[in-house]
Amino acid sequence: MLTKQQIDAIKPTGKLQKHSDGDMLYIFTPTTGKKVWKVLFTLNGKKGTATVGSYPTISIKEARLKRDEIKLMLSNGINPSQKKQDEKLKILSSMSFNELLNLYIREVTPTHKGARWEEIRLKKIIADFPRLMIKPVDTLDQSDMIYFRNERLKHVQGSSVNREMQLLGGVFRYAIRELRIIKTSPLTDVDKPKDNPHRERRITDGEIKLILESYSYDCTYTPINKRQQTAWALMFAIETAMRASEITGLLWKNIFSDHVLLPDTKNGTARRVPLSLRAIELLELMRGIDDIQVMTIKSDALSTGFTKRMRELKIQDLRFHDTRHEAATRLAQKLAVHDLAKVTGHRDLSMLMRYYNPTATELADKINSSEQAKNG
Repeated sequence: MLTKQQIDAIKPTGKLQKHSDGDMLYIFTPTTGKKVWKVLFTLNGKKGTATVGSYPTISIKEARLKRDEIKLMLSNGINPSQKKQDEKLKILSSMSFNELLNLYIREVTPTHKGARWEEIRLKKIIADFPRLMIKPVDTLDQSDMIYFRNERLKHVQGSSVNREMQLLGGVFRYAIRELRIIKTSPLTDVDKPKDNPHRERRITDGEIKLILESYSYDCTYTPINKRQQTAWALMFAIETAMRASEITGLLWKNIFSDHVLLPDTKNGTARRVPLSLRAIELLELMRGIDDIQVMTIKSDALSTGFTKRMRELKIQDLRFHDTRHEAATRLAQKLAVHDLAKVTGHRDLSMLMRYYNPTATELADKINSSEQAKNG
């Protein structure tokens, strides 16, 4: 039998160590140095392992008592490892919807690119649907999800509800595949609302002038505060079709003479964005603000600050992301559609077309210019 002095004297080596306390009880010490009590047993001709706990959290005396409990189970033909799994499953099977969502937020959400948005949406669902939150996960059904969908449609557009239902779909897949507490998703056969028509909001030259004036910035010198950085970002976005998060995440090491490298984009792949002469000029204005990052403002602050300023200016329904529409439409006058997709990062050309929003006048001018060039 092991003594406390003997266990305390065990030091980590380059390989796993196993020391016997006698009568099936062992203490294992991996290369990390953590000491774990385990019972090695044989039941019905098959070898098994039951983990008792770590030392010194589990003392020698406690480990031996737990070993005796395991021996009693074995004498009754009970597999201690299987019993532990069954008990865990029993606990999980009684998990409420609230507990599932919080577990997902802790364990899964941090691994996703849109982790912050995901966490915010799930926490709002928890707050807004207390009646659903107290239900055990295995009692949720289609009627609950229809109720969720219809209630959300009273407050947000169909496209937003679709995104939230897709998010909950991921939660239920986790419950099915990883936790094994339900067999089918309560979202199965629940109709999703129709998406709202995609946005076609353009930014007029008059609006751009008004916005720049409100930020006291004309894009001819280095911004002296974060408000002026927002104005600069507006113009750079219109020139490059880059997202707010891509612009605020720009690093000087990823900027080259004629393009910028975006190593981690929304669709999970890197993208190289070509720079116009004007975009290069704009980048040069940012030199000296920070040695590592181009901007010192975060994406969320940029977008929310911009939206607030639009309300103050009484510019209706304009978001920072609408610069993607404006930029894509302007660039489409210069690039073929497959080249434009390389700039914007769209793999699906039908999605790209959502960002190409020319006016009838612009299309007429393009047709007439083409005919004049042909006849000239």
